[in-house]
Formats: sequence, C-alpha cells, structure tokens
Amino acid sequence: DGVSKLTQMTFESKAEAQAENFQKMALAMARDIRVVLVKLADRLHNMRTLGAMAADKQIRIARETLDIYAPLANRLGIAWIKTELEDMSFRYLHPESYRDLATLIAKKKVEREEYTAKVVKRIHDALAATSIDNAEVKGRAKHFYSIFNKMRRQGIEFDKVFDLIAFRVILDTIPQCYEVLGVIHTVWKPIPGRFKDYIALPKPNGYQSLHTAVLGPSGKTLEVQIRTHDMHRANELGVAAHWRYKEGGGSDAEFEAKIAWMRKLLEPRSGDDSTLAAELQTELLEDRV
Repeated sequence: DGVSKLTQMTFESKAEAQAENFQKMALAMARDIRVVLVKLADRLHNMRTLGAMAADKQIRIARETLDIYAPLANRLGIAWIKTELEDMSFRYLHPESYRDLATLIAKKKVEREEYTAKVVKRIHDALAATSIDNAEVKGRAKHFYSIFNKMRRQGIEFDKVFDLIAFRVILDTIPQCYEVLGVIHTVWKPIPGRFKDYIALPKPNGYQSLHTAVLGPSGKTLEVQIRTHDMHRANELGVAAHWRYKEGGGSDAEFEAKIAWMRKLLEPRSGDDSTLAAELQTELLEDRV
C-alpha cells in the first residue's frame, strides 16, 4: 500500500499527483522503512528496463529518478542504488554526453587497469613494513555521473580529470584507519585542503570514512578512502544495514539516527500539509541551488 500510487484520486496536474504520491510514500516509510526499500528496488528495476519505453516517458521517469529517488537513496545511505540510479538517469537525460564519456573511458581502460595495479601494489608494499597485514586494497572507477558533474562544475575537459579511480583501503579497526592514513601521506604528498575525516564527523546520512587526496604516480591526483569493514557495509547498505525488524523487534538507535531528519519533517504540522513534498525535496536536494 505504501508504494502504490493514489490512483483513485484526480489531480489538476502531473506535478500535484507526483507530490501527493511522494507524500504518501514518505508517511508510509516513516512507519515502516521497508516501504522505501521496496520503492527503491522497484524504481531500480524500472530504470533497468527503461529502454522499452517511449522517449518522452524515458525523460520524465529519468528526471524524477534523478530529482527524487537517487537523492533519497543517498540520504538513506544506500550508495550502490544511488550510483546506479544516477548513471542510468544520466544516460537518458544527456545521451550524447553519456556516449562520449563511455567512449573516452573505454579508450583508457588498459592504461587505467595498469595504473590501478601499480597503486594497489605500492600501498600493499608500504603496509608490509607496518603491523597491518589484513588490509583490503582496491581501486574502482568513478561512476559516469560523478565524472560528468565534475567536468561541468569545474569547466574542464575529460583529459583534465585525473582522479577517475578512487582507491579504498578497508581494515578491521578505527586505529588502523588513522595509521594507514599516516602511511599514505608518507608515500605520497597530501594535497592541502582535500582531507576529510568522516569517521570523527560522519555525514548526515551516517556515512563514515577517511578521505584524502595525494599527488600520486606521474603527478596525478589520487583519491584514497580508508574505512573499516563495518563502515563499508553500512555505507553501501545505509538504513538496510541496521535492520530493526529483526526477531524480537525493538528500536535500533543507529537506525533512528539515520532517519531522524525524516521524522522531524513528518511531525504533527499546523496548517496546510501540501508543502510536505516540497520540504522533503528541499531536504533531499540540499546540495543544489
């Protein structure tokens, strides 16, 4: 019921219908978070099969996904759904840019794989001299939409985007994270102003990690994220990682903290309720003007 549309009502416009459906879903998900998890899975499936739709529908659904569902997945800390929704929306909203970027990235594939292997080996070699022998080190290509946004934001061409790969070091404990940060900064020179400690000061959606940017091999900017296995799991799954509907029920403090922003918006309100959808969208899109 929470994810189904309000089909029995008539609305003056598509925008009004969208706002009311969004409000219905928000109220339902405040009572039971499974509503939004089902909704995000449903939207992900819609986007994966969008090729069968008419062009105008593709654009409308992709725009709604980029404006509402990808930010919602992000705010709830579900990183893997957020990135896939963004990339697929980008593909339909900016098809030429998407194709151009895909071609440019494919051309550099071999070079990128060699560079990744070189950096991963260098980090492992540096850690071999410490007491840390259980680190998981990997490099992953940044997703298309984040590269596109960076090019647009900084007004640069693709060949000026050096940090196409983000490197992750995943460890067992928090002290190990800070120790590895020191090792990384010893191997490569850190870039001033690019260090973020999201372990001590988590993001609003609960995301935790150390982020640093260094001057890596060939003078290229290198981004490294350092986190524990628990943090990595929580960062990928968000609210779904703190499952409150486990046997025995009861409330999960970490889960409640993750959706406190939503509960606050849904508190008993005076006057007109019609602004709720607009306020939720403002909350989700807080990084946009």
